[in-house]
Amino acid sequence: MSNPPVNILIVDDIAHNITALKALLTRPDVAVLVADSGTAALDLLLKHEVALAILDVNMPGMNGFELAALMRGSPRTTHVPIIFLTATAHDASRTFRGYEAGAVDFLYKPFDPRILQSKVDVFVQLEQQKRQLAAQLVTTRQMLEANEMLMAVLSHDLRTPLGAVLASAEYLMRTAADPQSATVAARVKNS
Repeated sequence: MSNPPVNILIVDDIAHNITALKALLTRPDVAVLVADSGTAALDLLLKHEVALAILDVNMPGMNGFELAALMRGSPRTTHVPIIFLTATAHDASRTFRGYEAGAVDFLYKPFDPRILQSKVDVFVQLEQQKRQLAAQLVTTRQMLEANEMLMAVLSHDLRTPLGAVLASAEYLMRTAADPQSATVAARVKNS
C-alpha cells in the first residue's frame, strides 16, 4: 500500500517563479499545489491538507503576510509551517514581520535551491512521520478495543462455570465426611 503524496503549497503571483519552484520540489512523494493569489491559496487550503506553505511576500490584493495571518487564524491551517520568499532587499523589519506572522523561515531571492529543497525535505519527512504515528495510533486503539471485547467475553463466559465450581466446592466443604475431603474442597474454593 503506497502512501498518498505530501502536499506542498506554493503561492506566488509570478508564473515563472511558480514554474521554477514546482520543478525544484516535484517528486513522487510530493504533490505541489499552486496558487497565484492569496484568495486562490485559501481555496486550496480548504480542500487539501498541506504540510508546508511557501508564500511570496509581495502579491497584489492579499500579500503573503495577510495570507499568513488568515492561515494562523483558522484551526484547520494554524499548524501549517510557512516559508516566506521575497525578492525585495534584505530588511530586518520585514524578516521580523514574517516571523511574527508565523513563518518558520524567511528566504530572500535569489536563494540557493539546495537549501530550500533541504528545508522542504524536513517538512515532508515530518508529515510522513505524523501520518505513520496516526496510523499506529489507529491500530493501537483497534487492538485495545479488541482486547477489551475479548476480556469482556472471557469474563462473561467464565463466570457461569466458575460459579458452578464455587457452589460445588462450598457444598463439598459442608457435607465432607472426613477432614481430608473438606481440605480439598476448601482448596478448590480458594483456587
